[in-house]
Amino acid sequence: MFSPLAFGLQMGLTTALPMPAALIALDHHPQFELDRYTRQIEQDGGWWLEMENRLLVVAPPSRLPDLLAGERVVADLGWIRPDDLALQTRACGVDEGPALPSIADTGRFALVRTPATLLPYKAPDVSEWRPVVPNRVLTKDLRARGLLAMAKGAPDPEVQLRVDAIDTQRWFDTLSTLASYDRSSYGSGIDQARDWLIGEFSALGLQVSTQTFTIGGTATQVENVIARRTGSLYPDEWVIVGGHYDSRQQSINDPNQSPGAEDNASGCAGVVEAARVFSQFPPQRTMVFVCFAGEEQGLYGGSAYAQSLEAGGDLAKVDLAVIMDMIGYSGDADLDVLLETSSSLSGVFPAFAAAAATYAPELRVLTDTIACCSDHMPFINRGVPSLLTIENDYSPSMPFGYQHYHRTTDVPANLTRAQEMGGGILKMNIAVLADAGGFETPVLRDGFE
Repeated sequence: MFSPLAFGLQMGLTTALPMPAALIALDHHPQFELDRYTRQIEQDGGWWLEMENRLLVVAPPSRLPDLLAGERVVADLGWIRPDDLALQTRACGVDEGPALPSIADTGRFALVRTPATLLPYKAPDVSEWRPVVPNRVLTKDLRARGLLAMAKGAPDPEVQLRVDAIDTQRWFDTLSTLASYDRSSYGSGIDQARDWLIGEFSALGLQVSTQTFTIGGTATQVENVIARRTGSLYPDEWVIVGGHYDSRQQSINDPNQSPGAEDNASGCAGVVEAARVFSQFPPQRTMVFVCFAGEEQGLYGGSAYAQSLEAGGDLAKVDLAVIMDMIGYSGDADLDVLLETSSSLSGVFPAFAAAAATYAPELRVLTDTIACCSDHMPFINRGVPSLLTIENDYSPSMPFGYQHYHRTTDVPANLTRAQEMGGGILKMNIAVLADAGGFETPVLRDGFE
């Protein structure tokens, strides 16, 4: 069991002792002000956690009042230490327990007050729980911190061509078709969806194959659908675009209809739309479009595919894996998208921030380094640059949250602002994929150097 208390002691921190704590509103603190503020907290013997638009401030009683002066205090939390806290996922766990009252929501987790030593930190790629490590950015709001404005650049005409090729109505129609199948891994509808995807990818002239695997602990066999477009110049450098096509009810064994419009017909439809765009504009690097099965039972499809790449010696060819999971809903006009990877792979964030600022400025972009519970995890666990894009209103417990998550009512009609949200995420992703896949400049296409 991982203990954040032990971690703190190893790092020589003073955070093991209980100290008074408060939650403050960050509002629109510029990044340089926030950096200066958190340094001051540490210098004063305290510690902090950044959580989107909230900052947990913990400091000795003699220093906390000065640190809070001029700040908007949201909650006085009394005396705490890291071991008094934990992070509990609010969605995407395989077998989630009851949602505990949250101090603050952060990315796909909630900060909760519970003895961390009692919590099961197992299977970190699908676990409901995470420990709290002091002095860490959990989720960053790039727009509020002024970082999106700094990332904005001049549009590249070649990238813009590919972004403009996105058809959000076509994407929504694909989503609706997938949602018409009952895609539970234990039903016959998933086979119908598989065959439909094979037909769509084949019609684009892609090399299409399937990968059969068994869902752990059962005799159930399902297939990943894999479509490849070989790169024109760098065929041994790969970019993967993925999203799962299976769905589920709140209980994993519930036999009721499982339309899964948001989770995850939306993301799988995004993979198909990306394949359509890059069929119009063939990339220089190989692009692999994968619709995974078995995600809802514990990332079996993503794991099977990553394992096959590793076994075949192809894992090192993968430059980037972009995963789309739940991209078609926004509960309000604030089109916030969460970009998620591990802290060790956070170097993928700048390209997405620049793409969002330049080609999809309607998006509010959040970054999260607590990776969990989707098909980016098998790649992250193998050190492959990988990132999940997911809308930030998916959890029913969040303000404006999606109340149809993992229910029979997760149907296209309930996806408010679908084309705005999905379109923004697709524009950002296609811009990144255009650069990652590579393209010839007009001069080179004309035969001049």
